[in-house]
Amino acid sequence: MKKILMLGTGGTIACVPSENGLIPALDGKTLVKMVPALDGLCQIDYKQILNLDSSNITPTHWKIIAKALALDYNNYDGFVITHGTDTMAYSAAALSWMVKGCKKPVVFTGAQLPIEAEGTDAKGNVYHAFLAATSNLQGVALVFGRFVIHGLHAKKMCSENFDGFYSINREHLATIDKHTLNWNSYEGAGTSGETFSVGTKLEEKVAVVKVTPGLPPDILNYYLDRGYKGVILESFGAGGVPNDENNWLPMVAKLIANGVRVLCATQCIYDGVNLSVYPIGTLAKKLGAESAGTLTIEAALTKLMKELGKQRNTCL
Repeated sequence: MKKILMLGTGGTIACVPSENGLIPALDGKTLVKMVPALDGLCQIDYKQILNLDSSNITPTHWKIIAKALALDYNNYDGFVITHGTDTMAYSAAALSWMVKGCKKPVVFTGAQLPIEAEGTDAKGNVYHAFLAATSNLQGVALVFGRFVIHGLHAKKMCSENFDGFYSINREHLATIDKHTLNWNSYEGAGTSGETFSVGTKLEEKVAVVKVTPGLPPDILNYYLDRGYKGVILESFGAGGVPNDENNWLPMVAKLIANGVRVLCATQCIYDGVNLSVYPIGTLAKKLGAESAGTLTIEAALTKLMKELGKQRNTCL
């Protein structure tokens, strides 16, 4: 029987009512007891490492999760991380970049409704997460609703629907039907050929700026003046930046000249960035702006944070 470690971080799945609304309070042992279908599936241990509404998750908490995984990596066959839905895609992406050589399942899950709520999706998500954690999956993935999703391709698409997360620009690792996981691939994130390690150094001064029609480019001075090391411009269509009357190119050049990495991303959900199609992209690229490719904003942000922190990186 496989040994699985459940790492609790809070979130809606663990919430109970309070005078100010739902607050996370239930631990992993309590959650598992409410899913009787788990009896006999695997041996389950629990650690409560955080107890937060996921809107309050920061890079510091990603490091706590990564260190907890590293501490017990050799002691378990797989891991389930319960997490709030609002920032779970960010956490899954961050852990995907922070972990190298992971040959065991590391599965994020959560719920749109608390596990004690009538009609909750939590029990099914927890059960499916443990199914994935006892499978041949390698690396970081996210289990939610009807899907198992690669850790770098998950995005929260719905605020209430039980299929809250979708896989962006990649086929789902598995679809779930009648409590059965139908696999397309067992390759999650973090499965490089390297020896298992976790790098915990991140550059936190990285920002995402959403470009809107008419937004003046001088907003970028805010980040330059405050010492930001990276800026992701979430622009339109195939990416790039405005270059007509409201010309962003001089500010892009200024950022790059001052050592700030600039990535061009897109507000489109699917297909990604192509800086070779229009002048707004080609001119930005000539200045040194980089393409976020097909990465989600969550994956692009955490990748840039990891890369900029790499020179200070240590492995646990």
